[in-house]
Amino acid sequence: MRYEPDRCRLQQLYKETGINQRMLHIITGIPESQLSDYANNRTTMGYATAVTISKAMKLPNCELLYTWKIVDAD
Repeated sequence: MRYEPDRCRLQQLYKETGINQRMLHIITGIPESQLSDYANNRTTMGYATAVTISKAMKLPNCELLYTWKIVDAD
């Protein structure tokens, strides 16, 4: 079975963690425009970026940054 990221949860996580886009930019150095692209599902972040963001937001793992869908069931 194979999974792919479905929807980015950054908008929801901003509310849950109290860390907004500007703060996340300052903590990680990721441009705000890029964070906006992730949050609005215009692009999908790579693994290293997901780990960086999840650690900055103090999430237990980077899988929480997305909802996931099954794309290939065996």
